[in-house]
Amino acid sequence: MSKEMNFRELEYFVEIAREKNLSHAAQKLYVGQPTLTKYMQRLQEQWGIPLFERGTRELKLTYAGERFLSYAQQLLAQKRSLENEMAEIRKMNAGVLKVGMPSVRCSLLLPAVLPVFRERYPKVDFQIIEESSVKLDEALLHGKIDLAFFALCSPLEDLAYEVLREDVIYAVFPMGHPIRERAILCENGELGIELEWIKDETLLVQKPTQRQGEYILRELKEKNISPKKIQEHSNIRAAIALAAEGYGVAFISGSLLRYLKEICSFDTYRLIGAVSGFPFVAAYRKGAFIPDYARDFINLAAQFANS
Repeated sequence: MSKEMNFRELEYFVEIAREKNLSHAAQKLYVGQPTLTKYMQRLQEQWGIPLFERGTRELKLTYAGERFLSYAQQLLAQKRSLENEMAEIRKMNAGVLKVGMPSVRCSLLLPAVLPVFRERYPKVDFQIIEESSVKLDEALLHGKIDLAFFALCSPLEDLAYEVLREDVIYAVFPMGHPIRERAILCENGELGIELEWIKDETLLVQKPTQRQGEYILRELKEKNISPKKIQEHSNIRAAIALAAEGYGVAFISGSLLRYLKEICSFDTYRLIGAVSGFPFVAAYRKGAFIPDYARDFINLAAQFANS
């Protein structure tokens, strides 16, 4: 039996696997559920092997289904790359640009960059995905997005990175905290502290799936520091507000600090003696074609990050 498939069918399979529900997938694809049911039955008959587990309420992939999904995502990513490159060759400045960012950076960067980008490239369909940095890594690797912007901790072999800003981390305290008496004057005139000095405080740290949380936890491990208490937060604004009220010590990068000072009044101290850096980067798949409009979006993001 022929196993020829078109890209639309691959999109069907990827959406079914993502939603784990035929009805939800049908709504996302704007097709009838019977169409997807027949497609799924025909697909498994064509390959002669179950791609979804039988008898489960939620559609779960078998091992064969997981491998099929991996190839389907790669093929769809290659198709989009091909379309973008052909559009670039035709000098149309038209295509699709899918960009991923963590939510806080998205709320700050996008309002400044997107209006300029849309004015320059009205024929480009711009799409934004807001996710944690770990999920953005996965989205890039699976071809779901073209670019991602986040802080970098642990580079992945299959991704390429362009550093837009060498960032630093600050500790957030309530106004007038006694730590000021120990602070060291840095070369740039800022006050700095060592991470070791605050091990007896409650540390308000972002989750490990968020780069800032990953960075702080790694620094603690590298320096063999065992904090008295770590409290995880996914909302950096909430962590800063708690720190300002004396409920612990929060952390924030320099690129975000200047935009979040309006939340409340607090003091900040630069973390000194860091084991590793904390760059803000643009990331994309190695070997992927980057059209001119995507390259321009990276440049606009870099200008904003360093403004």
